[in-house]
Amino acid sequence: MFALRIGSIVRIFTTVTALAMGVAVVPRAAAQKPSPPYVAADLWIESNADTLRAVNHRIWSHPEVGLQEHYSSAQLATLLERAGFEVERGVAGMPTAFVASAGQGRPIVGILAEYDALPGVSQAPTPDRRPREENPELDAGHACGHSIFGTASTAAAIATWEGLQSAGLGGTIRLYGTPAEETGVGKVYMVRAGLFSDLDAAFHWHAGDKTRVSYSTCKAVISVKYRFSGLNAHASLSPHQGRSALDAVELMNVGANYLREHLREDARIHYVITEGGGQPNVVPPTAEVWYYLRADVHQDAEHMLERMREIADGATRMTRTTVEERIDADSFELLPNRPLSELLQRHLDRVGPPLFDERERAFARSTQVDLPDAPEEPLFTDVMPLPDRPWHIKASTDVGNVSWQVPTGGINVACYTNGAPGHSWQIVACTGMSIGEKGMIVAARTLAGAALELLADKTLLDDARRDFDARRGSSPVPRSVLPQDQEVPTAIR
Repeated sequence: MFALRIGSIVRIFTTVTALAMGVAVVPRAAAQKPSPPYVAADLWIESNADTLRAVNHRIWSHPEVGLQEHYSSAQLATLLERAGFEVERGVAGMPTAFVASAGQGRPIVGILAEYDALPGVSQAPTPDRRPREENPELDAGHACGHSIFGTASTAAAIATWEGLQSAGLGGTIRLYGTPAEETGVGKVYMVRAGLFSDLDAAFHWHAGDKTRVSYSTCKAVISVKYRFSGLNAHASLSPHQGRSALDAVELMNVGANYLREHLREDARIHYVITEGGGQPNVVPPTAEVWYYLRADVHQDAEHMLERMREIADGATRMTRTTVEERIDADSFELLPNRPLSELLQRHLDRVGPPLFDERERAFARSTQVDLPDAPEEPLFTDVMPLPDRPWHIKASTDVGNVSWQVPTGGINVACYTNGAPGHSWQIVACTGMSIGEKGMIVAARTLAGAALELLADKTLLDDARRDFDARRGSSPVPRSVLPQDQEVPTAIR
């Protein structure tokens, strides 16, 4: 009788908590009653929901691009310190990277946090395209939802610590503050520094337009720059005495575009000219082009790099210039993990999807005005089932490098307009208001629940490790093209 009362109290608490946080309440069978650690974790998140929304708003309102996220990383690190975590700042040679730990001994479970913004996507939290009035001098924006990403991951780590303490469990929970994901830098150098070497498992999440477990692979990407040097001269008076570095860049781009015809269908080449000269009447003595080379398998990206080096050499010969190559980052394809994905699916089903109201649906519907073939439902309101096989993401992430070091699992949560393109103003708008923040709460609760179960059940960790070893052993292990003695860049742009 007493046990039944406790079970009823737990179910009532879970229902009230879920309704208060705007997430669906999923009925559970008697055999699936939540354990006390989950209740304590949910209670911490619910009790601190206003604080979490405020943290997101501060980071969202102060967008910082990669390696410059001093304000954003400090917001999260301070929140963790106040919760009793030991925080080591400036790890792996990056001032905005940190590792926060709580607990003692094994197992050690990590949660990844990102917080960098993208340039040129300033947007107000409005359903129409409108640059942000707050901090108008900043043209960046969280067009990938990293303000809620970092906040939810931090909340999940603290909630996990609360659950461990309430249940008297051992183990360690870590929050990895990883900068510059958009340029594939942060985790790459943190892996190289050995910061994940003793980890038993890692979790991550990302804002999306769907709610599902990210049982997936992605594209590998090499970020490489070619800087050409020539001779300046008066472009009209003495053009014959100049050697144009800009000519070399443009010729290299021509070669790169012809190369596309002879690559695998999954390959991608994108570039921007970061420097092209000062004014037309001076032959540019220096010029630079920045490439992303992507492929489903890292070995193919390596092959693309070899071809690009040959094209760069050809451009120097045609223009009598010289060239320097710099590889800033090298991100691997994701290595999926089935047991961790099944664990995350259980907890995503337990928490349920975000519950959006009519005001939020109207907001999202308005943002679909310039989206061709937009879905009829403006916000996704279900939890997708776990597929039998990993699905493929056409984008890239430096989480891939972590996934080859330690068993790694992730989720996506609906936080913005259904059908919105990645890196768009619609994402900035939605993550700056309640739509994104409801998804943020779902992500925090799901990650905390999964982390707590993993910390309490060694069998799950063993299963995840066996799956990791099997997949890693049956695939070519990516070989980083990043020079091992290269210092971390202080800036990317």
